[in-house]
Amino acid sequence: MFKKWKCALTYVSLLFPIGLVTAAEIPESAISPEASIVIRLKQPKETLQNISGLLNQVDESLTAVIAGNLRTFLGRSVSNPDLAGVDRSRDMFVGVFLSQAKQPGLLYVMPASDAQAIKTAAGEKYQFAIHETWVLYSDDKALVDQAVQLLKNGGQSFQDEMSSQSRDLFAGGDLSVFVNSQKIVQIYQPQLEQAGQKIDVALNQLSQTVNTAPGVNMKPILSLYSTLAKAGLQAVQDSKSYTTTVKAGMSGVGLESLFEVKENSVTDQLFQTNPPQEFAQLGKFPADQLAYFAGAGNTDALITWGMQFTAQMFDDTKQNAEARSKFESIVKEIRSLKFGSYYFSFELGKLSEGVLNAYTISEVEPSAAMRKYTREMMGLMQNISLPGMKQQVTLTPDAEKIGSETVDLTVIKQEVDPKFDPLQVQKRMLEVLYGPMGITNRMAYPKGKVLQAMGATASMKKFLDALNASADSDLIAQNQPAFIEARKQGLSQANILAIIDVPTSIAKGYNIFAESRQQQGPFSEALLKKQGISASYLTFSLSMGPHSLTTRTYVPVQNLKSGFKIFSIIIGQK
Repeated sequence: MFKKWKCALTYVSLLFPIGLVTAAEIPESAISPEASIVIRLKQPKETLQNISGLLNQVDESLTAVIAGNLRTFLGRSVSNPDLAGVDRSRDMFVGVFLSQAKQPGLLYVMPASDAQAIKTAAGEKYQFAIHETWVLYSDDKALVDQAVQLLKNGGQSFQDEMSSQSRDLFAGGDLSVFVNSQKIVQIYQPQLEQAGQKIDVALNQLSQTVNTAPGVNMKPILSLYSTLAKAGLQAVQDSKSYTTTVKAGMSGVGLESLFEVKENSVTDQLFQTNPPQEFAQLGKFPADQLAYFAGAGNTDALITWGMQFTAQMFDDTKQNAEARSKFESIVKEIRSLKFGSYYFSFELGKLSEGVLNAYTISEVEPSAAMRKYTREMMGLMQNISLPGMKQQVTLTPDAEKIGSETVDLTVIKQEVDPKFDPLQVQKRMLEVLYGPMGITNRMAYPKGKVLQAMGATASMKKFLDALNASADSDLIAQNQPAFIEARKQGLSQANILAIIDVPTSIAKGYNIFAESRQQQGPFSEALLKKQGISASYLTFSLSMGPHSLTTRTYVPVQNLKSGFKIFSIIIGQK
């Protein structure tokens, strides 16, 4: 049983963060720089009270169940189910020592109100040492001896492996984890080298055995998998440390992480060539969207890669080889343009006309040139190879006039071969997402921007009205209270910013699902209002900088409350 909890603690240590305290609070040198992972739980009594207070706002019935289970899990994780003798007003620490030769070793550093009670609860299988009001124990005698020696003679601790930014982050969380990833890479270098070799072999085998689904060209997809896998392995090889912290309060739950890499490494160069932005345009999108997204960085490289990915979807026939060559020449021309940030939002429309409506802004100079290239590329899209699927692309230049903007209309109609879709599942899915007419795109090109409204019921007029609205207009997101609060929780400058109303998205999606089965959706506006289910956004932001990548995620209590109520209503329907 202990081995299961030991493995569970090791697994948790990889996923969650721990905090750092001063030398006055803990003999910090007890955990040596040889620790691969260090976990800190800030003042367990206070932290559990914070979690209970948060859960009480969501639903009082959750508090006893979840908070009780957390206490039980915590106690069993440190081989002291009742936390007997532990001073829960002070921080708890665990050092995890990884090795190729043996199982992970765990060194517990527990604040004691009764040291003997901790020893009795943990049992005889552990080796113990007492330092002032702290108890150190492990089933590996060498770890305890090392800790005692460090306390006696002084020396470096795991904190010496941390940057100042990492130490500050580690110290600020309720639950914090520091991962010395550089040390872990050294320990498991042989496995990492083998993993790099196995990627190409596995993808090659997959390309030979996979059954191509209708409308899926596996060649560019496998190329994408290879690129992502190798980039991930490179990031691991370049890494120095990973620090993450969780904070729970009455207003919500936050998770912040810091990934640090070696200076001038391949990954560091990638970070430094992708500067973060403020994303001022995002607040000018229409209010009450289900999600808002913004991205920035080396957009030129990203767009070029995306178009090269598309170019791989042309097959090897003579006609398509010519189309591919022309497409690639257009991509080269596009690289001469200047790209900025990218913005996106979506909402759900009517089932009968396609439910997916999306709005995008791409910052491009000169935008008139992008219009020219886009029209040329649309003319070549007929030649893209989609196994088991026919595709018809209809472009109508200057199809509409909205204010001073001229709008191009593109409709992409896809038909799945019945032998690949005998039950017409994919055909129905396409109709639900985009409507019976196909994928409808309206595009406008004001100075410095490319605007797109995708979806049969997506309104370019609505989009333009919002973008041109006054700064204090109720039409735009930046004056929507839930959006304002969500934006405060994200990083001020970022490479990726996502603001998502998860509960409302689920409610509207469930209504559409019910409608597709000729049933009445349960989430009427009246019910949502009665239940107190209102707009609230989960916020995720990611920012690249010199030698590091930072992420921040925040879930407000209203998001949790609405999500629990929606879940309860759905369960009640069954």
